[in-house]
Amino acid sequence: MSEIIHGQVTFLLVTLCCGMALIFFYEILRLLRWMFKHTGAVIWMEDILYWASVSIPVFYIFFVYNDGEIRWYGVLMLVLGAWLYENGISRPVRGRLVKIFGSHKPLLLKLIKNKIKKHIKRKDKDSSKEKKRTKCQ
Repeated sequence: MSEIIHGQVTFLLVTLCCGMALIFFYEILRLLRWMFKHTGAVIWMEDILYWASVSIPVFYIFFVYNDGEIRWYGVLMLVLGAWLYENGISRPVRGRLVKIFGSHKPLLLKLIKNKIKKHIKRKDKDSSKEKKRTKCQ
């Protein structure tokens, strides 16, 4: 196989896997939304941050493997990878993630609430110490 063809086949496989990975990470974001209630504005911000952050590896793949040229077949393979993940292995992966994290949902919520409370108490103590210092001076 010539080097050019080998490079293009590698590019197609990498973009296919990248499309699958992007949707897997979105699956994790969906899991977090399931575990913790989100408002519409928070979901909107999460989506903007998600798509802005996943544009970086996509740009990198097109830059490294295809010399920065955005070709239609590369975009098609990204979409195909996302479609294959969503219609293929998404249900078993989602079921496994829910089984793993769903049974621990109350425990995780309690742990996070306790961490937040400790952090808030620590900040309150620090701010009260600073107020005392400024009063003494």
